Amino acid sequence: MAKLTPKGMRDIGPEDMFVREEVIGAIRRTFQLYGYRPLETPAMEYLETMRAKAGSEVDKQIFVIEGNEYGLRFDLTVPLARYAAGTDTPKPFKRYAIDVVWRKEEPQRGRFREFYQADADIIGSQSMRSEAELLAIANTLCAAFGFGKPRILLNNRKILEAISTSLELGKDKEEVFRVLDKLDKIGEAEVQKLLEEILGKKKAKELLDIINAKGDNKKKLALAAKYSPEGASELEGILGLCSGIEIEVSLPLARGLGYYTGPVFEVILSKDIGTVMGGGRYDNLLGVYGQPAPATGISVGIERLVTLITERKKATKKTDTRVFLAAVRPELYAYALEVAAKFRVAGIECETDLNERNLRKQLDYANTLSIPFVAVVGERERESGTVTLRDMASGKEEALKINDAVIRVKG
Repeated sequence: MAKLTPKGMRDIGPEDMFVREEVIGAIRRTFQLYGYRPLETPAMEYLETMRAKAGSEVDKQIFVIEGNEYGLRFDLTVPLARYAAGTDTPKPFKRYAIDVVWRKEEPQRGRFREFYQADADIIGSQSMRSEAELLAIANTLCAAFGFGKPRILLNNRKILEAISTSLELGKDKEEVFRVLDKLDKIGEAEVQKLLEEILGKKKAKELLDIINAKGDNKKKLALAAKYSPEGASELEGILGLCSGIEIEVSLPLARGLGYYTGPVFEVILSKDIGTVMGGGRYDNLLGVYGQPAPATGISVGIERLVTLITERKKATKKTDTRVFLAAVRPELYAYALEVAAKFRVAGIECETDLNERNLRKQLDYANTLSIPFVAVVGERERESGTVTLRDMASGKEEALKINDAVIRVKG
């Protein structure tokens, strides 16, 4: 009996892979449009390297291998920080990475233990221009995937830090931030309950009264400025550079992880699937690896994007093949190969029959994979150097010279 895939991991069939490759291709093109350069790093890192960044919660998610010396990378930020700290490169260093990461956590809809991430990061810039560019990238990606009105949330950890100091949250601060980060996921009533367990009713109410302030961005920033003028000013700077993008200041937004030091942001496209893109500033992280530098970045959740796009598609692509060469009889297969070679030289994806089937079964195969054209070759076609090109959607057939058939298939 064949074994199932390991928990939280799965096989990805051809039709799903076409969607995935489309998503990854669009993300890569967008990163390149903004001048980001590719970086590839090993799948394994020393545990010591990963634990320098990871807190206790993330540490539990690491797949440990090789006798507690190595682990599979749980994100693409640690490898970047390690690389950038040990490499002299012109600043800002704008890199992108699209690769597999592993996290030992409970699988759920749109979330797996093995999954792709796509990150774009900026090393060596303290300016809020960097955050504005990352939010522009997020907005460009949403438009590219047909999501015209994304919900983009923006906050600053400096504001949350100042509020926590004002309320004397002390050692409970990081746990409180993690709870606040769940507000959109579990609702205000459940968040209030969790905060009361940590802080008590009075202090939990004080905190929620502050961060749940109603009003537009201007009112929220005015409130934030009472606690952190610097944090509020940074957000104003970002918003001023994002005039064409709808952004909502969200004071509860914390982005969970404790290494964030400044602006943080998230992009939500669907209520039931959560954050699809997120990131923020982490100015202190590179110092952990020996060479301090300001840094900020965004991570795109490929798995969640794929899930959303697949749900919206009425039909999925089954193959890249544009034309199928069908030989009427086995002895004409050599001519079919000659014709197929000419299609391929012209850059047209092409298949021939490998199972020695009759013409009807070859047409059935092409139809099953939704191949748009079939080029039929018989004795007459071989003698005249032509093909009979069938448009599988309309059923129309044309006798064409091979070069004309190439032009026809290219459209």
